[in-house]
Amino acid sequence: MKQQAGQYMHTDARRSRHLGLHVLVALLLISAAHTSHVRAQDIHFSQFFHAPLALGPGFIGAFDGTHRFNAIHRQQWRAVTVPYRTFGLGWDHRIPWRGQRLGVGAWTYNDRAGDSRLNTFHFSLGVNWTQPLDKAAEHTLSVGGLLGFSSRSLDRSDLSFDAQYNGFFFDPQRPTGEGSQRDAMMHTDLHAGVRYRWIRSSRSDVQVGASFFNLTSPRIGFLGDPGEPLDRRLDLHVLTTFPLGDKLDVLPVARYMRQGTFQEFDLGADLRHTLLHRYGLHRALRIGLYLRARDAGYAHAALEYDDWTFGLSYDVNTSRLVPASRYRGGVELSAIYILRPKAAIPERYRACPDQR
Repeated sequence: MKQQAGQYMHTDARRSRHLGLHVLVALLLISAAHTSHVRAQDIHFSQFFHAPLALGPGFIGAFDGTHRFNAIHRQQWRAVTVPYRTFGLGWDHRIPWRGQRLGVGAWTYNDRAGDSRLNTFHFSLGVNWTQPLDKAAEHTLSVGGLLGFSSRSLDRSDLSFDAQYNGFFFDPQRPTGEGSQRDAMMHTDLHAGVRYRWIRSSRSDVQVGASFFNLTSPRIGFLGDPGEPLDRRLDLHVLTTFPLGDKLDVLPVARYMRQGTFQEFDLGADLRHTLLHRYGLHRALRIGLYLRARDAGYAHAALEYDDWTFGLSYDVNTSRLVPASRYRGGVELSAIYILRPKAAIPERYRACPDQR
């Protein structure tokens, strides 16, 4: 949130220490949920903190402004196979009604994976209500939901099967022997989320959330039968910000996901150095390191330029796929734009009139 320069540059050290303690406790709680077996699961983004609606409907409208637009693109496994590509777009809006407590949003992504070009397209619409828990609105609780649909399809033209080997060579005209009876399907999705936020100052913030995906457990399958139910997914996350100095902030984050027997745990932090912050202007650089347990480590860099935030990250694979991946993981790009109403510029910031 943008404040005037004087408010931004002066911090309360006691509050910062108090906030830091709460951050540590929250991160330890998420770490406690993590177990020793971590494997791949649904699509994910390394920069999950730059894809708010992918975190869950509890983050709809959770920003300082009226409209927020975000885009994120991920490409991985180029060194192993046909690259996996995921592209997401999000929009959310704070409605000026009853203190802007109501938020609405839309989230869509497209994911294409491997030789089969297994394609997943998702679109959903959501709503969120934020309730202040105290008069100063330092503490708030948000509850939201997303309702949409997903379509899945695959292309078998580039796939080969054992039954197509005739004993001497591969014959693509031979039947595959596979039982697949359809190449596309569609199902509805229902997700819910809750988020608690504590705002201590313009530079001290804690957000703790839980999201619940695939609540209706839709059935997935390409064999013509009803298919297997899609496991529900639990997503726990903590996003924080607190100051280290006049121009330096630290932004620790943690995320734990579980879907069926699959789990994922991310932990890391950005350091943010403010280059310029005065009325109507905000420029800052961010750099950070993150770990996705038993899968990858990744570096992140970002530029905050007024109403824009641009992010770049790269994964270094550390899983048992290293012999094939040669430590190469994926690159990810993100952009966020927030539309804010422009207040009148105070007199002391206005240019002097031309006296000629």
